[in-house]
Amino acid sequence: MYSVLFEPAKLGQLTLKNRLIMTAMSTGFANPRGIVTERMLEYYATRAAGGVALVTVEEAYIHPLLPHIRNALGIYSDNLIPGLTALATRIHKEGSLASIQLGIYFRQTLNGFPRFAASAQAPDCINPCLELTKEEIKYIVELFVSAACRAKSAGFDAIEIHACHGCLISEFLSPYWNKRADEYGGSRNGRFRFALEILQRIRETLGADYPVIYRISGSEFHPEGFTEEDAIALSQELEKNGVTAINISGGLGHINHISIPPSDIPRGLLVPIAATVKSHVKVPVIVGNSMTPELASKVIREGKADFIGLGRPLIADPDLPNKLAENRVAEIRRCIRCNQGCFGALRQPERNGISCLYNPEAGREYEKPIKQAPKKKRVVVIGGGPAGCEAARVASLRGHKVTLLEKEELLGGQFNLASAAPGKKEFAMLVEFYSRELERLGVEIRLGTEATAEVLRELQGDVYIVATGSIPVLPCIPGVDLPHVSTAHDVLSGAVEVREDPVVVIGGGAVGLETADFLADRKLEISVVEMLDAVGRDLIPGTGVRESLLARLEKKGVRILTGCRAMVIEADSVVVSDRPLIGGGKEMRVPARRVVIAAGARPALCVPPDTSKKCECYYVGDCACPGNAMNAIHHAFDVARLI
Repeated sequence: MYSVLFEPAKLGQLTLKNRLIMTAMSTGFANPRGIVTERMLEYYATRAAGGVALVTVEEAYIHPLLPHIRNALGIYSDNLIPGLTALATRIHKEGSLASIQLGIYFRQTLNGFPRFAASAQAPDCINPCLELTKEEIKYIVELFVSAACRAKSAGFDAIEIHACHGCLISEFLSPYWNKRADEYGGSRNGRFRFALEILQRIRETLGADYPVIYRISGSEFHPEGFTEEDAIALSQELEKNGVTAINISGGLGHINHISIPPSDIPRGLLVPIAATVKSHVKVPVIVGNSMTPELASKVIREGKADFIGLGRPLIADPDLPNKLAENRVAEIRRCIRCNQGCFGALRQPERNGISCLYNPEAGREYEKPIKQAPKKKRVVVIGGGPAGCEAARVASLRGHKVTLLEKEELLGGQFNLASAAPGKKEFAMLVEFYSRELERLGVEIRLGTEATAEVLRELQGDVYIVATGSIPVLPCIPGVDLPHVSTAHDVLSGAVEVREDPVVVIGGGAVGLETADFLADRKLEISVVEMLDAVGRDLIPGTGVRESLLARLEKKGVRILTGCRAMVIEADSVVVSDRPLIGGGKEMRVPARRVVIAAGARPALCVPPDTSKKCECYYVGDCACPGNAMNAIHHAFDVARLI
């Protein structure tokens, strides 16, 4: 069913070996001046070797003072050409063609540079923004031209102009941002002028044949924004002016998150728009945005687009194209759209660039982290949650004989609970991947088996990896032991059926909010009580996950009380105080026939392995330090790769 994806196709003067294109996604792997690093080289080389036809390198900034993220890639100076040449060469060596995305932001500047914009009256301009003059617009056009020349000199087979997601070009295109009264505003002719002038000048400089792709919004999905009709009109004008291909994306940058949709956004949302655009132009159309192999095949087979764009799926599994071509579909590590390791990492400088929730090698390819162990050992993994599964996977890849013990009757641990929450059904794909992969690697899996002293003595392990996870914390609140009080764990697992309302959820972190979302689908009256000044603080802001969840809770009428401490649980209410440190102050009763506790977790204990016989023992994931799934999986990876 996937053969249609591996038919060659033309993109301008280029012949692509298949229909799969890696789309641009920032990594944070360049050095502070935007220079290509060894880490970046190996990251892109790995994706090229994975079988994709065209690798589009992340957005490169065209002005030395305007990186859009920390450690962004630069293309603002001829001094950067040697590194860019090395990058294009490395991609070619691995069998892929190479493109690079060019773009510029102003409202998101990091270095204190004045915040210029298409319009000073743009809705979200800060301090305020300065409206670009016509002379400044011409200057920026020439910055694009110079950058395009550098890309060609460096050996890139094509360039892509970034004209969506809230960048400067999209500001001009969108009526939401563009309030100008001159020839660069108003009608479509005015709003399109800047984007077309960039294309025209690149064509004048580089000629008619050098491939130039435009990435545009098919729609900004906002009542005041760029529409599907705008996308059709812009695509037709770009075609008249010599564009090689149109890459359809969507969304309005930071205001909604269609551009990098989390797991609650329907897959294939942009396909109908891409199909409509394709029906109005003759140049190739690219569409991505949460594509699965099955959906991608359907899109190409039905002629709704010419190429499929893959971003996060290639972060999760760079070998996805090869696995499809070789009919190894079951081995694919599918993106679950959690946005934690990829887009979320760009919001967390301490992450030092992007990775993936359950592909810890992403961004570490230059380390070659998984190697055959010099001495093969018997490894016993205790716990079959995500951390335990990852430890077993890596230990097996290193050549060890691995046995995994899980006291429940299925693998997955708390990810089975996570996938029960609304909008997170795709999280079950992580469990499915580990189940298949551990079986393929020959890991002995003993389900329904507790790690008793007797079982551990029988196994005689050389190495024990304890990954028993965490269990819910019950806070010291009078009444917490009443029969109508349950934990979020019990509610999401189905161990406790909640039918009566009103319901009070104590704890407004991710687990508490997802439990409230889960219960609100049953048309129950829900209140969330949180001590902090905001809920969802453990969810990375700006990734769409927190924003979508809070929007759903508001729509469902969930009441959220922040800065409040639960003081007493009574038979029909919870007494809360507006003094969250130790109580006191103003108190009120929140009606509650059912109370759900979501107040954090503590390490789960197990029988410690007998280490008297010179065996090694390691604790990984939540049983070492409760946190999030990404930290647990990466911790397990780091431990197992050194055994």
